[in-house]
Amino acid sequence: MRIEVKTFQLPCTSKQQALKVLEEAAEAYSAWIELEDQLTMGMPHDKYLDTGLAQEIADCITACCNLAERYGINLQAAIKQVEKKNRERGRYEERNGQ
Repeated sequence: MRIEVKTFQLPCTSKQQALKVLEEAAEAYSAWIELEDQLTMGMPHDKYLDTGLAQEIADCITACCNLAERYGINLQAAIKQVEKKNRERGRYEERNGQ
């Protein structure tokens, strides 16, 4: 999966920006709990996946990208390093000779 994220700088300190990542991650977790509750009760969840959880995950990713941008971090390079470690740990199913 590849995504493109448009970053922006918040008028705040770097600590506040780092805390924003935690805030958004907590909101994603809360959205996941709500989704799991809906699944447990047998309620329809398709719409929630498109709004609640999806939006909170996107907010979390954007906050992480904004923090990386603030420090000039090359996330593409970092992601490649993490993917390499994950591949070495057998976390990816090999497809088509990759």
